[in-house]
Amino acid sequence: MSRDLVYPFPPSGRPDEPGAWPEGVIARYLTVGGATVDLTYRLNALNPPEPFVTLAACGGCPASQEFGHWIASGSHFDGTFTEEHDPGAGDEKARTWAQSHAETCRAMPRPEGS
Repeated sequence: MSRDLVYPFPPSGRPDEPGAWPEGVIARYLTVGGATVDLTYRLNALNPPEPFVTLAACGGCPASQEFGHWIASGSHFDGTFTEEHDPGAGDEKARTWAQSHAETCRAMPRPEGS
């Protein structure tokens, strides 16, 4: 009796047909279950819209996390409060979270059309 093993991707570790990434995806991580964790920007209501957070969302399970682009320091009480716009910091935290989640998530991607 032979056993056929079915992998979500070939032994090379790369999907057979990677295809184009969905619009707006800035980075993508492959989970151990074969799903992806996608990084996108959430935009504010300004004209033109600007990114204000980086969103990391798993396509196999409900896990997601937002990482803001604004860094606050100081205190309102003594007048030293400041905010600095730093999209790179949000991106870096999102990438770290996405990599960590992808290394442990065993959820498989949902079939097309469901």
